Amino acid sequence: MDIDHVAFAHEDFDTVVDAFERVGLDPEYGGVHATGTTRMSLLGFADGSYLELLSTTPEAEPADAGFWPEYIAASAGPAAWCIGVDDTREWAKRCIDAGLPVDGPKTAGRERDDGRRVEWDMVFVGGEGERELHPFAITDRTPRERRVTPTESVADGPLSGISEVVLAVSELDRAAERFRRVYGFPTAERWADESLGASLATFPGQPVTLAEPLDEESWLVDRLRAVGQGPCAYLLGTDDLDAAADTYALSSPATWGGESSGPTRHVAWLDDDELRKRVGVVSVT
Repeated sequence: MDIDHVAFAHEDFDTVVDAFERVGLDPEYGGVHATGTTRMSLLGFADGSYLELLSTTPEAEPADAGFWPEYIAASAGPAAWCIGVDDTREWAKRCIDAGLPVDGPKTAGRERDDGRRVEWDMVFVGGEGERELHPFAITDRTPRERRVTPTESVADGPLSGISEVVLAVSELDRAAERFRRVYGFPTAERWADESLGASLATFPGQPVTLAEPLDEESWLVDRLRAVGQGPCAYLLGTDDLDAAADTYALSSPATWGGESSGPTRHVAWLDDDELRKRVGVVSVT
């Protein structure tokens, strides 16, 4: 899977933009979606992926949002993840064949501040309680550079792009088997992270980690109750974690991955109350 972008939802647009600016990541305003109820800023990375900061327009209430209203209302942060595909119709057929409910393809868009129109086709998959757990897929109708280009605050810097999506799940074994069967993922490697409060499953070669609450004291328990299964954290990739820490405000690094997960990796979280344990930087090889 190639991650196209991820969405980070918040009830107050200025609050979430300010949080990223405090850690040294200055998003660029992207415009208002075609629904007229949501607006976005983004961080575009060198690999073409981007992180979308999503909130309502000033006149709209979260319940009116055309995209992820529950996540916006809860200021939940990670809300959805998207993969790029060559043809959304072919992707929809593949998912139907795998037994997943499908919504789309449908055309969407937004208008940039410079007046240029951006359009794409997208398809959502997954049934009740699973829709945000699965990626939605996107294919551009207009040139991709209209939708995203590297943002100045990360261009030529130590961050390469969206490396990994961490998905909160209610039952780790069931979710891991679901991803293996539907998407052809390899057998998951299991490990635990007490600081994150999660039992985890990583799929070698895929940008996905599943996270089940380690116990009833885990913050993931409250998150699952509030918004259900789906993204709970995003990891930005770097091949130089020290350089990333010199450039952006990060917490102390910790080991990321189990003993059988290949070369030792480390993760450091963006050091801000709005972002900690929601967006991190992970070393990649």
